[in-house]
Amino acid sequence: MPHDKNGQLVHEGDRVNVPCIVDSVQPGTDYCNVTLHTVEPMPPYTEPNTITLNTRQVEKLANGE
Repeated sequence: MPHDKNGQLVHEGDRVNVPCIVDSVQPGTDYCNVTLHTVEPMPPYTEPNTITLNTRQVEKLANGE
């Protein structure tokens, strides 16, 4: 069965958080993007994953939690 990093069972439709760090910000006139890397690598690999999203798809954490 698929479990998250804390041992909780994960089901289709569940909402999850994926901790990431902002690598770069691409400002634009109509929209801005951010390139992120994951804090946790995807097993069995040791390197983080990289993803680019619109800034409106992310939520900044208070105090860099």
